[in-house]
Amino acid sequence: MLLVVDNDTVGSEIPEKELIERAKVDNRYFEPIYRKYYERIFRLILSRVQDVEVSQDLTSNAFCKALVNLHKYKDQGLNFSSWLYRIALNICYDHFREKKKQRVVVMEDYMTENLVEEFQLEPDDLEEWLERLPELLDSLKPSDLELIELRFFESKSFRDIGFILNITENNAKTRTYRILKRIKKKFTLGVS
Repeated sequence: MLLVVDNDTVGSEIPEKELIERAKVDNRYFEPIYRKYYERIFRLILSRVQDVEVSQDLTSNAFCKALVNLHKYKDQGLNFSSWLYRIALNICYDHFREKKKQRVVVMEDYMTENLVEEFQLEPDDLEEWLERLPELLDSLKPSDLELIELRFFESKSFRDIGFILNITENNAKTRTYRILKRIKKKFTLGVS
């Protein structure tokens, strides 16, 4: 439920799905959606571009694009945030292409926990793993890195990842585990 404040429904709570449908007809109903998701989308973009001002601009662009294209949104049983993530990531890709920049991967300790668990490392290997993880991730193709980030740093389901990246859920799962296998092999062999 999202709180809506306007003349018709002052202070009332409207389910998100209904709010989205109303926002397709009346832009005023987009504001609670914007407020709910702004921080998440901003952090997603900031984690990729590493510049607060640019991230603010790109986040604004993402929400403008979402509002303009809201009439195209169809509920497919996924979180609305997945649709916003897809838009935000495409805005980031456009930014990198336009500026001819490489993106940076920033990893906080809490982000690597899921990835560490997935590899089921021996306690003796953990320190070396954490030390080498940035170079191992840096060796990935951008599309592979995106899968790893969405799954392990942002805790997205394979279904959401598939939607965000415009691939099937099964493809998202298969590709992710193939990437993990390659990373583990590189780690075991001591290569980056």
